This record gives sequence, C-alpha cells and structure tokens, in this order.
Amino acid sequence: MVDAAATGPAGTGGMTGPGGPAGAGASPLLVIAGDIGGTSSRLVVAPLDGAVVAEVQGPGANLRSSGADALDRLVDTMRAALEQARAVLEGRGDVAAVALGISGAGPARAGEVRRAMVERLAALDIAEDRILITDDLLTAFLAGGVGDDGLLVLAGTGAVAVRFRDREAVARRDGMGWLLGDIGSAVWLGRRTLEAVAADLDGRGPRTELTQEVGEMLDLDLREGLLPPSSTGDVRQDLIRALDEQLPAGAPAALGRFAPLPGRIPGDPVARAILDTAIGHALDTVEALDPGAELPVVLAGSVLTGDGPIRDELAEALGSAGRSFRAAPTGLPGALLLAREHVGPATV
Repeated sequence: MVDAAATGPAGTGGMTGPGGPAGAGASPLLVIAGDIGGTSSRLVVAPLDGAVVAEVQGPGANLRSSGADALDRLVDTMRAALEQARAVLEGRGDVAAVALGISGAGPARAGEVRRAMVERLAALDIAEDRILITDDLLTAFLAGGVGDDGLLVLAGTGAVAVRFRDREAVARRDGMGWLLGDIGSAVWLGRRTLEAVAADLDGRGPRTELTQEVGEMLDLDLREGLLPPSSTGDVRQDLIRALDEQLPAGAPAALGRFAPLPGRIPGDPVARAILDTAIGHALDTVEALDPGAELPVVLAGSVLTGDGPIRDELAEALGSAGRSFRAAPTGLPGALLLAREHVGPATV
C-alpha cells in the first residue's frame, strides 16, 4: 500500500532517492496518478521513489454526467500538474507512467475512454504504453488498504458497490447512471431533494423544510415569493427558472450541489425518508454482495466519507453487524500504487 504521506500536498515529506530535486544527471522519472470523479478531479505527480511534488484539482470528467468536453478539461488539469512538478524539479522530469481512475470508465465505455485519453495525452508526449486507464472503483478500493479482496461501497457523484477478488470485480450492484440508478449518490440525493420541494410547492407532496433550504441556496422565497418579489407570480415557475440557470444542460452532476440538504435537517420527515432510503440501500447492497460478512468493506465517495448522518449512521450499522470497514476519502493512493506498478523494467 502507498504511504499516505506520498499523497499529501506538494513538497510534503521531502524528496528521496535519485528523483529528488538535488539529484544530478538524468532527468528524473515521474508518475502521474489521478482520481477522476464526476464533479472534480485530483491529480498528483511524484518521482518513482519519492514523495509527491505536485497536486492539482480540476473539474470532473465523467463523460455521462460531466459533459462532452470533460476529457479535454482533464488533460488541461494534467498539464497544470506536470508543469507544477517540473517547476519543483527545475524543469526536469520525464513521464514514466500514468494511472487514472476515471468515473464512468467501466466496461461499458472503457475502450472509448482509453482511446480518447491516449489521443489527448499524445499532446503531452506521453506514449500509449505508459498509460493505464481504469475506472475509479479499483483505485478507490485499493486506497482503502484492505488488500486485494473485499467490498467497495462508493457514493459520490454516482453510486455503486463492487466485490473484488484479486483486484478483479466479480460482482457489482448499481452504478447504472443517474437516469437508471445510482441510488444514494450526490446526484440522486440532489434530485430527490428537488423533487420533494417541487411536490411541496405543487401540493402533490407533504410540506418540508427542504423547500426553505433550497430557497436559501437559490436566493428565493419559495413560500410567498416576496424576497425578492416573484418575477413570474408563481413560486413554482421561479424554482424552474432558477434551476434552468444554475444546472447546465447535459451535466446532471450539478444536481449534487443540493445533496447535503437532507443531512442538515434530519428531523424533517421528508428529509429523513431520503436519508433512510440512501442508508438502507447501502446496507442491503453490502448484505447482498457478502451475506456471510466475511469481507472488509471500503467506503468511498463524498457522500460516505464526508460529514453527515449518512456516513455516521452507515458506519454505526456496519459496526453493529460485525463488519470490518475503512474509509477511503480519495482514490489517489490507489492510483499512485497502480502508476508505480505500471512502470516497466525497460523504462527504469
């Protein structure tokens, strides 16, 4: 497992070995590792045997939820990370391997994503044989440090659970995308929140404090339409107009901005029902993939590793069931491990 210090901010822990800034002679060999989600991307650059020298965050890059130009933005982020690393290394550094765990790069689109990345990374002078593209599930699982066998339960922009054996995915639940599933994901939570507010305003559903919470986020009075005065005369239409302005067409990942709202008011019955559905789904999935409670569980993604009742109540339930679990807030340690493994003997 990669040392956690190796994924800290640039310069943390100092440089060791021939890849350090003080090294003389040949240009140091670098690896680039990326944890690429639907909402944001994080990339690190490190020498083969040294600590991270650059870390950059950029936009998400899931083709299904982040827009068609997502991979172009990812390459821009990689270029920035590489430039930052070479600045630290006095302009030196040749890329020996790249490992990217990309959301949405599962079996359905793996070939497409790989071809697209190989084509784009040629602009950075990175050869095809030095590029390893996997989905963000393997990198997240490896980041948990539980070995090569276990369960990954991930809920970030999307949501999926996978059972791994020898690092191979042998069973899977959900990960069907925001239209067909991803239950408990940030997009799902945001969508359910907005649906509940719309039902409240339309009289189709119960009154909920989520309406006030959404109104505050959008700077709207969704009850009376007074502050500011309703521009349409109908708070339902005010909601529609505000969402049209703030949620880009073709990029449903933006729905995730509303995901934290149910967790802020868990006492509200409507919010509580949304939370219970998300938590119950995660627990049912773990039970289905490992009914004997024999495997360790890695929790990943912002929903399951960030502060809030979903994380806390899921962890309590797993512990009460006697299950071993660990949190992996980022897949970067797993991606860095794969990048270093991908460096062939001929390259070194």
